[in-house]
Amino acid sequence: MIRRLCTFLVGVLVVSLAGSGIAKGRAASVPVFDELEVAQGQETTLTFDAPPVPEGRQAVLRLKARLHSDKVAGYTQAMRLVLNGQRLSGNRLLNKKLRETSRSGRVHSMYAGDRMSIFYSPDFDAPNNNIYYGLLDDVIPCLFELDVTDVIEEGANELIVQHTSDERIKNALHVGQGELVLQVPLPPESAKAGPPTGPIPTYAPRHDLRTAYVAKCLPDAKIALTFGSAEVIVESRFSTPKPAWVHGSNDYFKHSRRIEQRGEGVVVYDTFTNLTDNNLGIMHRHQANMGDTLQNLWVAGLKQTGGTGQASVPANCTTFGAAETWGLGFIASDDVFRVHSTNYGVNGSIGLADNNLVLPPRATYTAKWIVVPVESPDYFRFINTARRFMDANFLIDGGFVFLRAGKLTDAWSDTQVKNYLEYKNPKYVCASIHSDYQGRYSHGTAFQQVDHERYLKSFARWQGLYPQGNWLVYFHCFLDVTDDGPRLYADARTLRSDGKQADYGKEHQRLYLPMTGNTYGAAVRKNVDIILDKIDADGVYWDEHEYSSAQYHYGEPWDRFTGDIDRKTMQVRGLKSSVTLLTEDWRVNLAQYIQSRGSLIGNGVPFTRAMVELHFPCFVETGSITNCTLAHLYSPIALGDHLTERSQQDAYETMFAALDYGCVYHWYNDMNVTPTHKTLTSHMFPITPLELHQGFVIGAERIITKVSGKFGWGDGSRHEVHVYNGQGVEVEDFDAPFTEKNGQTWTELRLAEGWSAAILRK
Repeated sequence: MIRRLCTFLVGVLVVSLAGSGIAKGRAASVPVFDELEVAQGQETTLTFDAPPVPEGRQAVLRLKARLHSDKVAGYTQAMRLVLNGQRLSGNRLLNKKLRETSRSGRVHSMYAGDRMSIFYSPDFDAPNNNIYYGLLDDVIPCLFELDVTDVIEEGANELIVQHTSDERIKNALHVGQGELVLQVPLPPESAKAGPPTGPIPTYAPRHDLRTAYVAKCLPDAKIALTFGSAEVIVESRFSTPKPAWVHGSNDYFKHSRRIEQRGEGVVVYDTFTNLTDNNLGIMHRHQANMGDTLQNLWVAGLKQTGGTGQASVPANCTTFGAAETWGLGFIASDDVFRVHSTNYGVNGSIGLADNNLVLPPRATYTAKWIVVPVESPDYFRFINTARRFMDANFLIDGGFVFLRAGKLTDAWSDTQVKNYLEYKNPKYVCASIHSDYQGRYSHGTAFQQVDHERYLKSFARWQGLYPQGNWLVYFHCFLDVTDDGPRLYADARTLRSDGKQADYGKEHQRLYLPMTGNTYGAAVRKNVDIILDKIDADGVYWDEHEYSSAQYHYGEPWDRFTGDIDRKTMQVRGLKSSVTLLTEDWRVNLAQYIQSRGSLIGNGVPFTRAMVELHFPCFVETGSITNCTLAHLYSPIALGDHLTERSQQDAYETMFAALDYGCVYHWYNDMNVTPTHKTLTSHMFPITPLELHQGFVIGAERIITKVSGKFGWGDGSRHEVHVYNGQGVEVEDFDAPFTEKNGQTWTELRLAEGWSAAILRK
């Protein structure tokens, strides 16, 4: 659809005009459109006239955009603007940075290249003050202001508005209040800060891993904690179908508690025995009232700016509240509690809950959870303690890249392939699957029906160019795209609450439960043998190994722990199963088999103790950089952001941002991010994390940092230093004084803003 608009200057005729026709000291605006509605996959073309841009003025395209929805519900990259044939990239935005923080603590990407992030909303204003999606620092989610000074033309201009969201999204794109504003340019961004002068902090891993505290069990399922200046009561309550909350044994179940006082916290064991002949729902909640002393709250690793928040995130099943000089944290520890966990903070209290526990008749279950007193208000002090409880500090022995096998990389010269690998410097190189099964990606058993020659050919070539590589192939255990899957694997279909088979967003992307003894578990396991034997790969990259897009299964078999419980009546509304719990035995067995044959890398962190103990490196995706918090209880690895990274500089900025969450980095994009030089990842591995911090990671072998300080390990080790500038290029002969005092050695780093460094322990 093409529209022609006759335009005029607004707001400049009521004052005396400068010779240019623009009022002195005022911005002029040219209306471009009132409101447009664009369907998914469609575009609207507009033409408008623009005056010349006066000297000293900036031309800004200003508009509002939303995806129509009855309520505010997140965002997706759904709009592309093309002005006079040129796509407008997100870095033209004047009113938004690439990453903005929401009230929930999550950091959202405001654009991906030339695709703008559009919020779901009933109008253009609803997201502004939304308690979850509203953005901090007065950033208006639906407003877009783009500098188009170099693109706008005097006279006729053409603007194309494209709806670029995924085809599964049917919400219409609404764009309104479009205008061209001729304004005085905004002040330039402040230059990046240089190296600090004066005193700088000293950083080394803690060696005394004990906290001085006293814990005492009290009646009515209470625990009294005293540490430092803090005196806190942790109170527990349990639901009954009476309905009523109770604090101990009753006519429905028997409860007993045991606590184990360890050096850094209290491990609590709550044992429940169903005394009835029916399935019994037992919600259990554990809460500490910090009152007015609560200054900051973290839920599942995200700082809650309003002091209130809730999350059900098994990857980071923690709650942490900080007072002025101390903090208190909760961790769900056993498999069932972790999978069911809800972490929350409200009205000065912090809490941990299981709202989905259902026990069979006469069954017994023990919930294990941990109370962590911290003699500091620092979230990272707490999470480092939690990591030790969760056995998360193990070796990450090398970097990782994706590199697809096939015609796209076959076209690369040997020099291109060699440079790609040497500059990214991975130990693990993963080839993905292809859309070569009836035009579909060959997920599941479809992988067994396609040609694998491309892997053999590419691996043979790459091995000669990069002999140190460890070659992996993609594997997904829940997703299958074959049409006859529902018939062949009828006993393994993942069912939704309406009884229909769950999928990944498209009908042919069906989800199954791979289990020991069922048809799909036996069938999809053959993919691993093809990867290791026929393709002769060195290992497997396992995508979404805990569950896929469906976390729960509504049907047989039942996991004997999970159900939906009515919050008011406290009655069991229905049974369901955790996909993670149902499939754990099969997944652990297969992971052990892969490790016995070669290497295993995962996407997403393990939730259950048996999977955690296998210690295979896993990363988290960073479409939102705050997803790094999902890695805080396991290997702290951020996968590159496939949405926003379009260059090596973009990738460096992602690895730089990941350090704010104490995470190292694995490469993602292969076609878009082609390196021209080595960067920080060349000295990032191997690393065995000891402590995570905001801006740096201390490992047993090395320290990776973006912040300045005096760094060491509290011993007499020698250090090798590598410093990288704001473009990720190593700086030769950087002055990093090395000192020794009282048998301890230190490297002094004074880094300019945007610079980073690796200190290797010798």
